[in-house]
Order: sequence, then C-alpha cells, then structure tokens
Amino acid sequence: MTLKTQKNPFKDRTISKLLTKFSAPAVAGMFVIALHNIISRIYIGRSIGALGIAGIAIVFPLAILFMALSVLIGIGSNALFSINLGKKDEERARYILGNAFVYLSIVAFFALIVSYIFLEDILVAFGATPEILPYAIAYTKPLLIANAMAMVTMGLNHFIRSSGHPKTAMATQIIGAVINLILAPLFIFTFDMGMAGAAWAVVCGQICSSVWVIVFLVGKKTIYRLQLKYLNTDFILFSDGLKIGFSQFVFQLATSLLNIILNHSLVKYGGNLAVSAMGIVIAINTIIIMPVIGISQGAQPLVGYNYGARKYNTAIQTLKMAIRWSVMVTSAGFVLTEIFAPQFVSIFNSTDKPLIDLAASALRYFNIMLPLVPMQILTTAFFQATNKPLKALILSLSRQVLLLIPAVLILPLFFGLKGVFIATPVADFISIALSTYMLRRYFIKHKQNFFFSKKF
Repeated sequence: MTLKTQKNPFKDRTISKLLTKFSAPAVAGMFVIALHNIISRIYIGRSIGALGIAGIAIVFPLAILFMALSVLIGIGSNALFSINLGKKDEERARYILGNAFVYLSIVAFFALIVSYIFLEDILVAFGATPEILPYAIAYTKPLLIANAMAMVTMGLNHFIRSSGHPKTAMATQIIGAVINLILAPLFIFTFDMGMAGAAWAVVCGQICSSVWVIVFLVGKKTIYRLQLKYLNTDFILFSDGLKIGFSQFVFQLATSLLNIILNHSLVKYGGNLAVSAMGIVIAINTIIIMPVIGISQGAQPLVGYNYGARKYNTAIQTLKMAIRWSVMVTSAGFVLTEIFAPQFVSIFNSTDKPLIDLAASALRYFNIMLPLVPMQILTTAFFQATNKPLKALILSLSRQVLLLIPAVLILPLFFGLKGVFIATPVADFISIALSTYMLRRYFIKHKQNFFFSKKF
C-alpha cells in the first residue's frame, strides 16, 4: 500500500476496535515503563538499601518537571495536529509537527543546562537530607541526559500515535525500557557502579528510543514526516498548542510541587525511612495507573479526530468506553494491593522489616480511592482533546493544587505520618466528584446519557 493510498486509520471500525487499536500499544508501552521503574528500584533496594530508594524518590520531581515541559509542547501541539487531521487540513498538521520538534529541542537543551548547573541546590530544595543527598546526586547527574532526550522523544511520540501508528509509538517506549532492564543489573552488580549504574542504564535505553523516533519520523513509513520545509518557529502556532497543553503542564508542575512538599513532610514526620516507603508505594501505584494513562493516550486522538469532524456522539462514546476499561484496571489493582501489600513491598527489600511494615501500611491508605481515579484522569484528557483547556485546567488544578497540597500540609498536623498517607485518597474523593459533575453537565448539553451503557 503506497503512502498516497494509505487508509484513514480512524474510519471503518467500531469504537471498541479503534480504542483497542490505539490504546493497546500505549498500555503495553506504559506497563513496560512502569515495570522497568519498579525493577530499577528493586535492584537499588536490594543492592544499596533504603537510602538508595530514597535517593530515587527525591529525584522524581525533577523528572516530572522535564515531562511537564514535554507535555506542554507535545500534547498541546498534538491536540491541534489531531483536530486538523479531522478537518482534512494535512498541510497545517505537518507544520504543527515540525514546529513542535523545534521548540521541544530548544526547551530540552536549556532545561538540561540549568538543571546541571544548580543540581545540588535543586535536590536539597526537593527534600534531600545529608544522608540521602550523595545517592541522589550520583543518580541524577547521568539521568539529566536521559530526561532531556525523553522530553523530545515523548513529545514526538504523541504525533506518531495520532498519525495512525500506535504500534510504533509503543515500540518507542518498550525499546528504552528493555535496554534499561538488560543493562541495569549489569551496571549495578557486575560493574559495581551503584546509583550511577542505574542511571546510565536509563540513558542508554533513552538513546535507543530517541534514535527510533527520529528514524521513523524522517523515513518513508509515515506520510507525516519531519522535513526541513516544515521545521519552523511559528510562535503563534506554538502558543496555540501551549494553550491546550497548559492544563497538563500545570498538572505535571503541580505533581512535581506536590512531590517536593511530600518529601519534606515525610522527612519531618517519618524521617528517611518514610521517604523510602513512599518511593516504594509510588512505584507500585505507577504500574497500576500507567495502563490508565495508556488508555487515555489511545482515546485522545480518537476523541480529537471525531470532535474535529463534528462527530460529538462518537467522541463521547469513546470516553465512556475508556472510563469503563480503566476502572476495571484500577479496581483489580486496588483489590490486589489491599490484600497482598506486604508481599508487594517485600519485593523491593525482603530484610528491612520496619521498611516493609511502613510501606505496606502506606500502600493501603494511598490506594483507597484507586478504583475511581480514572474518572478524573479521563475527564481531564477528554476536555483537553476537545479543545476546552480551561475545563481541563480546572480539573488538573483542583486535585493537585487546591486539594492535595493543602491535604499534605494540614492532615499531618492532626494525624502525623498517617495524615501524609491519607491525603491522597481525601483529595481523590473530592476531585472525582468534581469531574463527575463537570462531565455530567457536558453530557446533558450534548443530550447524552451520563450512565455508561455497555453497548458499542
């Protein structure tokens, strides 16, 4: 099949088949990413111990900041890309892709330089204690390279998925993760490189992922390629994408700020051990939430395309199906983590009983509202894909800034360390209620039944 006669990937299939086509590769990729994050922490936990896990946890907000910049440019521009495909304006879609690549590269370079210069100050501000700081620095210095490359790669990967190549987008994520999984034990144990070895394994994996993305986008397997004539610095086009991506940027930014505040609260009320315990909890929680993010990524181009084509009913039914599938994933994760919390935690370190007991307790508290969390995630993505950045921004801010950060600061005053752990389900409960209210109003406006029928 020639590129000129390539079939429209959004047509001639049921919603369930399209959502499966676009989501399954993204889910697989996200699952592998979550898995390699867990395995990396297992290697560190078993070779270095609790302080090594704490070192990775301290670095986490910095990685989120890089990802925040990536989604600001990548997801926002990609939403415009999908909408223009729905409008049949393919030439403008190509300019949007080129514009996003240029700005992603520029911003990634400056983020790398600034982070390296002020690294120690940044990590101390993030909550690193004198005991944790050496481990955090050893891990972060090489990791900055991977963060900068990931910023560009992940930003471009949204375009690969939206242009009808979800399997290629999945491969982007899997390639880097697999390389990391292979090299991490070699660097950590065989070469005795410790924290730096774990980080260099990530760097090698990210190099492979980046090469994969660039080779695909300049090759002939896609009709939407990175070509010199489409590389531009159109600030108006760039700013249009920023408006859409701003809600996700704020969400990621707030997540980073939340993790910084969380680290300080953990140190204050539970010491280094509490930081290590929460590092384990977040790693386990990530492997449950990542498939939901994958479903969200798969649904977003479908929603954006149908919205651009004025097929509002199809866009809404896609959202309904995505929420149903995601709730099944998180419900299963909730049951397993509540029943087998100590067993999951002991995978990271089987000898440190205080760490196991604390992390198991934290995991159970942390995931109380887990079954319904997809409601907030998918509703935010839906408003983003339908070019309603203000509503998406409100939902992002409500959980991370208006609810969760105050909860992390206030609840420990009354409940101590337990207050830090229960802050997340308290914020989730309120943000889920708000998401449900806003989505119900949108459905009523478009004369849609709010209840999630099992048809389609």
